[in-house]
Amino acid sequence: MFRTSSDKKDEKERVRAALLRAALRLGAAHGFASLGLREVAREAGIAPTSFYRHFADMQELGLALSRELVGEVVSSVADTARASDEPVAAAMWDALLQACAADPELLRFFVAERVGASPSLRASLQGQLVKLAQELANAAASEPLPPSAANAAVVMLLDACTRALEEPDESSSALRESWLWIMGRLLAAPSRARPQHPAQKSSR
Repeated sequence: MFRTSSDKKDEKERVRAALLRAALRLGAAHGFASLGLREVAREAGIAPTSFYRHFADMQELGLALSRELVGEVVSSVADTARASDEPVAAAMWDALLQACAADPELLRFFVAERVGASPSLRASLQGQLVKLAQELANAAASEPLPPSAANAAVVMLLDACTRALEEPDESSSALRESWLWIMGRLLAAPSRARPQHPAQKSSR
């Protein structure tokens, strides 16, 4: 029986997705820069020569991870934060933590490779961070946050979500409260009363 063009397309997409997931699994354990295409192809269950039907090299595969998988999460988090009735910082925390809990390998890739050995991959992942930073910057009550402050805040968010996944629920709640306090300080209009830090509340 001949395979239809639709069947071939589905199979190509399946193998491509398998390569992306294989790279995430191996990269989470060993670092993306250390991976070779033969290793990734073997993990995905295909012949090394078949790798080239989907990606020119490992760099192209890494950029696909950033633009497609990380990009999908970032767009989802930004859309959720924009549409939520909650303050943007709370909505962004909840959405990102949920996404990271659903795909911890992708989170580890994001965290590690944004400071990894590949300049092109670092730049691509930084671009994803900037998208989230713009959501925070535009949520300021008075005037937009400076890009540097918004970028630093998003890096803190990513690192805090990483810690939250590795900590007991009690610690996760404390991390969330601290994140919201920091963002309250950044996003509140100058005329508004500044929120009190959770540690100060508990000391009374």
